[in-house]
Amino acid sequence: MKYSKRIWDSIAQDYDIIWEVPDYTPILQSIVQVGEVDYGRKVLDIATGTGTVCIEMAKKVGKYGTVLGIDYSKPMLQQASKKTKVLGLYNVDFILADAHNLPLLDSCFGAVTSCFTFAFLSSPQKAVKEMARVLRTRGKMVAVEWERPPIAFWAEHRKEAGIHDFPKSKFIKKLHNSGLRKIETKRIRILHRRPNIPKELIKKSQLISAAIMGLKENDAEEFFSKIREEHQRLRPKKKRGWLPILYVGTKLAVSRK
Repeated sequence: MKYSKRIWDSIAQDYDIIWEVPDYTPILQSIVQVGEVDYGRKVLDIATGTGTVCIEMAKKVGKYGTVLGIDYSKPMLQQASKKTKVLGLYNVDFILADAHNLPLLDSCFGAVTSCFTFAFLSSPQKAVKEMARVLRTRGKMVAVEWERPPIAFWAEHRKEAGIHDFPKSKFIKKLHNSGLRKIETKRIRILHRRPNIPKELIKKSQLISAAIMGLKENDAEEFFSKIREEHQRLRPKKKRGWLPILYVGTKLAVSRK
């Protein structure tokens, strides 16, 4: 891929700003609900970043449940650990690990989740297989990924940066090839901008997004200005917004002959 771990390390301290500008509450709620993340559950979150999804799940599984977050960026995990300590959550832990090679035993989690992860992995299929491997029978694997941007030059730039925008059918196939069944999807309606968000915070969020796409700070303003202009030219049907898609699959018992 054309970006490196260095980028994630460099934005770790400010990464949570990306979660402050939009209202991603429906995403977090959907992951918890569809993944059946409830009291006493043992859950794994892949590429957890600063632990936003982990924290939401830790609140649900309670003192008899556990949540483990993995990421390959140490600064991201340091931020995640700080947040959980402030919140007084002691049922969540984080380890430095690669999603392609999980240092975990087979069939040890009741649910495995990821949010905006596979777009940035060098081998998405290998990572899906790893997630399925550590999932218990009848456990749920839940992944949330953005759909393809509605503006051509935006989608092309993401592709050039090494970011995968999967057609829904291809991602479903990856889940199926990893042994997951009962695969379902749904588009999640979100607010791309919360009400009364300061312009300074929006600008910071755009700069972080630009860094993830490999853009220099000087090019970010022009890039997002062009997106706004192109968005105005879209047909009303395409102005529905750029939405995430939730995928869920179940690991079924292997039949014995």
